[in-house]
Amino acid sequence: MPPEPSSLRTRPAPQPERRRRARYVAASAFAASIAIGLVATLANPALVRAPEASFWDGEAASAYQRALDESSPLLGASRTVWGLVDFLAFGQGRAGVLVGSDGWLYSAEEYDVVGDPAAAVATWSDAIIAVRDRLAGDGIELVVALVPAKAAMVPGPSPAPLPEGARRRYDIALQALISAQVVAPDLRPVLAAAGRSGDVFLRTDTHWTPHGAEAAAVAIASTIDEATGLSGLGSTPFATEIVATEPLLGDLTSFLDLGPLAARFGPAPDPLEIRRTVSLEGPGDDLFAEVRLSVALVGTSYSADARWNVAGALRDALGLDLHEAAITGFGPWEPMQRYLASEAFASTPPEVIVWEIPERYLTLDGYVPGSAAP
Repeated sequence: MPPEPSSLRTRPAPQPERRRRARYVAASAFAASIAIGLVATLANPALVRAPEASFWDGEAASAYQRALDESSPLLGASRTVWGLVDFLAFGQGRAGVLVGSDGWLYSAEEYDVVGDPAAAVATWSDAIIAVRDRLAGDGIELVVALVPAKAAMVPGPSPAPLPEGARRRYDIALQALISAQVVAPDLRPVLAAAGRSGDVFLRTDTHWTPHGAEAAAVAIASTIDEATGLSGLGSTPFATEIVATEPLLGDLTSFLDLGPLAARFGPAPDPLEIRRTVSLEGPGDDLFAEVRLSVALVGTSYSADARWNVAGALRDALGLDLHEAAITGFGPWEPMQRYLASEAFASTPPEVIVWEIPERYLTLDGYVPGSAAP
């Protein structure tokens, strides 16, 4: 009989002993958590103090809960115990993170899509085109830098494939922008090529590595050179160097609830290269002369966080200084609206605006232009 094709082989079922052990550990931890919680609640002095709140509208129950949480000496320990079992026995964390293999963590936001993802992407595309048209009226070029999802660029360790709406959003958005003649380089091939010489996304964090950010910056600079005709490229030399390597426990580890046990049982920290970009040109003769920057960088924490050195890498690749207008914590739409309404834009408008947009926001509820804030 011919050997079974590899594509039809199934993974061997988990051993019964391992399943029994996982159930035993989970059941034991659950019982311990209940017992710890009961003892902590009965011993909590907040239990016998009546809260100053109304019993008629439910506020008293909420006040009791807050007082118990604030006064409980074992609440943190109980949460850590259950977080450890959740991570080790079931390979999962709190809502917000997906736990992959080999210490890789993924943001659940990359997998979450609104009810009609195609309509959401169309709304985003129309909004980007409208911004491009407004800027074009002032003689300003827009370059859109769509940042691919980590789960799309590093799918191997991920625990699940992206759903169809998330898997197709980059292609749909890029095609819509290109059809409308919006300048938008495809960063996926660039990051894939860079991935052969180092990680382009952090294992424990949502964001890209400085190595991935540099690859994207070089591609964006090349696009600006080819598509915008911006003058002065290369006129201001910069240099970038790696000054240190530091351990980084990324933002996604906060969803694991491992507390003081994180160092022993949690994912290993990422080795983060600390890069610094400096100008090789000395100060000009007139220290009080108005500085007009030809390029502005607008976007999210992928650009705003100095640890990834996106702005520095783009300065180095362009050979030009630039204005930084990226903001952390608001998605990609709000930073652009703030910049366009700012005094910096009104008084010294750039010739080119680079708008960095992580693709997950295209289908993320609360971040589609015109929708309610999350």
